[in-house]
Amino acid sequence: MDRNLIHKLVSHQVDNLFFINETEKELLDLYYPDTEQRVRTCFAASTNKYYHHNGEVRFSPYHSGQWCIFLYFLANSIFRKERREAARTLCDKLYFLNKAMNGLDLYYEVEMPDIFFLDHPVGTVMGRAKYSNHFSFGQNCTVGNNKGIFPEIGERVNMMSGSKILGKSRIGNNVIIAANAYIKDQDVPSHTIVFGASPNLTFKSNTL
Repeated sequence: MDRNLIHKLVSHQVDNLFFINETEKELLDLYYPDTEQRVRTCFAASTNKYYHHNGEVRFSPYHSGQWCIFLYFLANSIFRKERREAARTLCDKLYFLNKAMNGLDLYYEVEMPDIFFLDHPVGTVMGRAKYSNHFSFGQNCTVGNNKGIFPEIGERVNMMSGSKILGKSRIGNNVIIAANAYIKDQDVPSHTIVFGASPNLTFKSNTL
């Protein structure tokens, strides 16, 4: 990862939409190392050919999915450790930038796992659920609350396009949420593929 190139790109993109000041540029520098490490940890677990090159982790700012994950990690890293008003404003700008560029609503206060993946995330909203590693999602997916309660999602859960998980739902490990499935206030057992809409869900064995 070319640190100078990344810094210039982020600064330029933020400045084009909102303006960026010197304090915000300093924050980008300060939290770049932490963000880089989080990106490497995440991408190292990916089986996608675009995330590796010659046996090493590959990060390209011109791969929209990779850039999307990077912007989230950057804003979240700053949010975790900084309480200055300037930091909060920068986080807001990075969140807004990510939404504008990639069509994904992933707020920096939402705690995604160390390892998560996305593919064509346009139209997706990720709420304040409890996520586990190897979570993945595609386009037009929603994770949200019902009466203020958010889902709990196990490891290796894959949300296919148009799927939704809402409310007091507990999703087990190694689960595929089929395209357009709708889960609300309902548990899904581990090692299943789930179809349909709550309360009339259909479960099949997931042997992958």
